[in-house]
Amino acid sequence: MTFKDNLEMTQQNREYILELFKIVSTTSILVIDREGNLKRLHYPFKVVAIVDKPPQINVGASYYVEAVKMTLELKEVYIIKDKGYYICYFKIM
Repeated sequence: MTFKDNLEMTQQNREYILELFKIVSTTSILVIDREGNLKRLHYPFKVVAIVDKPPQINVGASYYVEAVKMTLELKEVYIIKDKGYYICYFKIM
């Protein structure tokens, strides 16, 4: 991938994120619970770490998600204590 291709992809991703935030809430997320029901979780909500990310994140420890953001690579991250972590590192409580 050339620099120009990467730059174009980054711009396309920015535009996608801007469009996405026109239809989704910036104060909550939608999840499907164990019974298959759609629920809205408002920030802050509690998660448990399923991987270690030293020194701040420890397996089994609980954390409060302050916000959910998206990287320019279109990967979702939880904001915990003002730092972003991929959502796959956690399980929602």
